Amino acid sequence: MAERKGSKCGLHLVNTGRDCNNCTLPRKCIGADLDQSQTDTISSVIRKRGPFQAGETIFKMEDPFKSIFAIQSGSVKIESSLDDGTPLIQGFYFSSELIGIEAVGDIKYQSDAVALETTWICELPFDQIESLCSQIPELQHEILELLGKRLRYTNRTIVQGRYLSADRRFLLFLNDLYQRKGNITADGRRTVTLPMTKGDIAIHLGLRPESLSRALSKLQEEGVIRNRTREIEILGNKQELLSCLWV
Repeated sequence: MAERKGSKCGLHLVNTGRDCNNCTLPRKCIGADLDQSQTDTISSVIRKRGPFQAGETIFKMEDPFKSIFAIQSGSVKIESSLDDGTPLIQGFYFSSELIGIEAVGDIKYQSDAVALETTWICELPFDQIESLCSQIPELQHEILELLGKRLRYTNRTIVQGRYLSADRRFLLFLNDLYQRKGNITADGRRTVTLPMTKGDIAIHLGLRPESLSRALSKLQEEGVIRNRTREIEILGNKQELLSCLWV
C-alpha cells in the first residue's frame, strides 16, 4: 500500500513491506547470507521512500534516531558543521550502502543526510531491526561488521589521511571510491562517476578547494588520472595507483 507524505523536502512516496527478494540492487544492503524465511521477515518491516531530489534531506541533525536507511538508488552525503560554522562532510554513500547506522546507540542523528541526485531509500525502523537481531544472530553479526567497516573507513581516510599530502589524500579517497562504485567501460577505461562536487570532496578531505585543484592538476600531469568535471579516469592499473599513493 502506498501513500504520499509531506515534509519540508517535498512529497515522498512510502511503500510498506518492501520485498527484498525482488530488490534490483546487484548486491544486498543487509542480510545477504540469510535464508528465505529470515529475508522475508526483514522485508516485512522495510518501507521504501522517495524520490529525494538533489539537495533534499533524508534525515537531519537532532532528529530523533528511529531508523537506519539503505540506499536503493542514487547517492547521499552525510554532513554537519563545527560550532563556528565550518562545514564537515563525513562521507558519501551509494546504492546498497547504509546511512544512519553511525547514530546507533544515540538518541538523535548527529548529522544531516542529503541526497546528491535523485535517490530512493529503504527505511529500516531500528527498534524492529534490533528485535530481529535477537531472533536472527546472523543479522546482528552483519550489523556489527558494518559498524566496524565504517570505523575502518573513518580511520583510513580521516585519521591516517590527514598526515598525507593533498594529492596522496585524494588518491586514498579515489581508491576507496573505485572499490565501491568504479566502472570499467566497454573500451577498458577505469572510471569513477562523481555525484558530488569537487568542493564537497575538498571539504570531506579537509582541503581548501584550490589545494584540491592543484592536486588534481599534478596527478593529471603525472599521468595518474584524467580529471573531468564529474568523472575521474584512473590511468594504469591498481598496483600503479597504490604505488603512487604510498610514494
